[in-house]
Amino acid sequence: MGSIINYIRSGEKHRQTHYVGMEIEHFIIHKETGLPMPYADIERLFHQIESNYPQKSYEKGHIVALGNEDTLITLEPGCQLEFSFHYTDQIEAIEKMYQRAMKPIEAFVQANGYSIVYSGGIPTVSVDAYPRIDKDRYQYMEAYFAHSGTRGKEMMKGTASIHASIDFADELDFVRKYRMANILHPLFALISFNTPYYAGKPNTDILLRDSIWQHTDPQRCHIIEDLFSPTFGYASYENYVLDDPLILMHTQDQFIPTGNQTCKEVAQTYGFGTPEIEHYLSMVFPDIRVKKCMEIRSADSMPLPNLLAYAAFIKGIFYDETIIRDVNQWAHSIDEIQDAKRAIQKDGWQAYVYGRPVQSLVHALKESAKGNLLIQEQGYLEALGSQNVNRPAI
Repeated sequence: MGSIINYIRSGEKHRQTHYVGMEIEHFIIHKETGLPMPYADIERLFHQIESNYPQKSYEKGHIVALGNEDTLITLEPGCQLEFSFHYTDQIEAIEKMYQRAMKPIEAFVQANGYSIVYSGGIPTVSVDAYPRIDKDRYQYMEAYFAHSGTRGKEMMKGTASIHASIDFADELDFVRKYRMANILHPLFALISFNTPYYAGKPNTDILLRDSIWQHTDPQRCHIIEDLFSPTFGYASYENYVLDDPLILMHTQDQFIPTGNQTCKEVAQTYGFGTPEIEHYLSMVFPDIRVKKCMEIRSADSMPLPNLLAYAAFIKGIFYDETIIRDVNQWAHSIDEIQDAKRAIQKDGWQAYVYGRPVQSLVHALKESAKGNLLIQEQGYLEALGSQNVNRPAI
């Protein structure tokens, strides 16, 4: 095919500065009932803040997204509020964008009896206790996931994450960073763990979101099989996308269910224009996803200090050739990555992964990251892994 390869290649960046993109999802929970804010209240919120966002998206006559030059606000299936921030090489810029976007939202939330809750999984109630947002995309996805695995509804309605995006300079750089990100995924999930309660009960799975994803749809959520093959590259990722069932197609503002047809089969009808490719790439969910940048999907939702610490950590390690080379020596097979996940699930911060104590690996990476950050950014790292693991106040 090659069209997806060309799209990914068009994202190559030969920057002198180190850029990072951040997306963060939030639960908005009623202080008395523990239920998420329903869409009717979300729409009232959107109308209250829409003057700050000249770009608006609608579905069935209702606002579903707001955007300006800095921030895009969208909704996840369980009415989780997601902020996507302008790609930047300044951690302080992320802080300012977040604070600017959140200030009027916090005022609305407080005035209406809700709280912003940072957690990788909904801490208060079962996902069966509240409805899914009425969007066709989510309707078709929920129906598909009901048969592809056992935890699709939880993934859609009951999880909230942080996604971090980074650049790659060329295909070789892509390969090395993509392997590194997969090797580090279990560590990223550990240092961002922020789900002490889930569905109203104490949570004992320190990799809860990873567990939910792996049982949502193993065909589209797995690690790409030839990750460690000498021939791994853009074509490997393209083949992964093309061989998966697409679930649905988005065209002319309509969502059309495509069932078990693979992306390759659907593309024979709809082709490989830029909007189509962007949709195809959005319908796969590996730990590390690729578009025109590399999207690391490992972290639980966390409060702002921890979000900024995580952003600084990602920025500090992914643009250092020595760190990339060293981490790529930690593992040479998918089995080793899966072993690291199992070790962390069993022993948490006391685990041994890749032959070493996980605490020492995280500490060494943190110290290395510090040397690659601006002096004014180094302090952000102090909050890394320090998020409050007590039950969030509702």
